[in-house]
Amino acid sequence: MDGSKDYIQLPPMRKDTPTEVVELVWEYLKLPMDSRVKIKSLLDDVEKRPADREFQTSNLYEIVPKEEIAEFEKTMQKIISEIISEASSIACWVYVEKYIQKKTLKEMLEERRNAERFIFAIDALFENLMGSDL
Repeated sequence: MDGSKDYIQLPPMRKDTPTEVVELVWEYLKLPMDSRVKIKSLLDDVEKRPADREFQTSNLYEIVPKEEIAEFEKTMQKIISEIISEASSIACWVYVEKYIQKKTLKEMLEERRNAERFIFAIDALFENLMGSDL
């Protein structure tokens, strides 16, 4: 066997890990080590940033060549668009259930337990923006 072959191995993951997460980890592991270190450093900085600090985008292309990060970026864009789509869908659902169907927060939470925190947040946002007497 030729010892010059490159191999990567995914870390152990739970069986129910979303496909998108596996894909993102896979694309990350395919990057050269120096690019992974730079990206990890940026992600660590984002995680440590205080929530009230204004978000500033960084240009990864300044530190990692565009061709190296293209597939990773594509996967991230796919995940973000799916999050936005799902968030919009749930927000619309909460609006209809709360203001048209006149359901309580408790009733909504019982119907969609998989989105409890998001339903609670959207309900609070609607309360703040529109009040409960629509």
